[in-house]
Amino acid sequence: MYKRILVISDNIFMCSNFKQIFEELSLPSVTVSYGISPFSNRNIFEKDLKLTVFEYDLRCNQQVDEIIEKFDLVLSIHCKQIFPNNLVNSLKCINVHPGYNPLNRGWYPQVFSIFYDLPVGATIHEIDEHLDHGNIIDRDFVEKEIIDTSYTLYKKIIQKEIFLIRKNLSSIILNNYSTIKPENEGRLFLRNDFNDLCEGDLDLKITAEELINRLRALSHENFKNAFFIDKTTNKKIYISIKLEYE
Repeated sequence: MYKRILVISDNIFMCSNFKQIFEELSLPSVTVSYGISPFSNRNIFEKDLKLTVFEYDLRCNQQVDEIIEKFDLVLSIHCKQIFPNNLVNSLKCINVHPGYNPLNRGWYPQVFSIFYDLPVGATIHEIDEHLDHGNIIDRDFVEKEIIDTSYTLYKKIIQKEIFLIRKNLSSIILNNYSTIKPENEGRLFLRNDFNDLCEGDLDLKITAEELINRLRALSHENFKNAFFIDKTTNKKIYISIKLEYE
């Protein structure tokens, strides 16, 4: 049984839902601390969670050593940092990933699921020395529709992650869960792959369907992702798409 748990998250919505699920378990002998990366605003998290939130920079060896000394389980829930090898080799680390491993490893799984027409879902897995690569505790698919954009599909994935957390958190804390190995290495998408996808080539000959799917994959609420370069002004022009049934 794990009694000293650290949750590192950069997603307030997911962190708040985790906190609610954990409190429903009523495990008085277990303590959970909450942390963020330097990329998030601690004041915002503390206001929402109504508790003290710590900031951990996993690039700092001293802070990693502190985590290893103080906790026996670390949960990554949409943490924007890569866990260093000395951390994952020193204590149990588990990740909640918004993709179906091993099909959607790495960055923005919903984006590449739409662009490459891959199945997508959510996964809870042990963290090893490779990105979204460790043994799988649980996973499930999410239904993808033709009108889904990055944003609408992401919202579905978030709800599936919450479902998997609720289903598995007790067994994870009690350390009586089972795992399966990923069937293969799958597909790994990195930040550079996303950046390459964002810039459109006005001279590229593609079908209307391919163009729509590219814009669906890159349309995420108010984020400026897809763009092309105006040949007259040399400025970026951003573009997104919204789809709905009649």
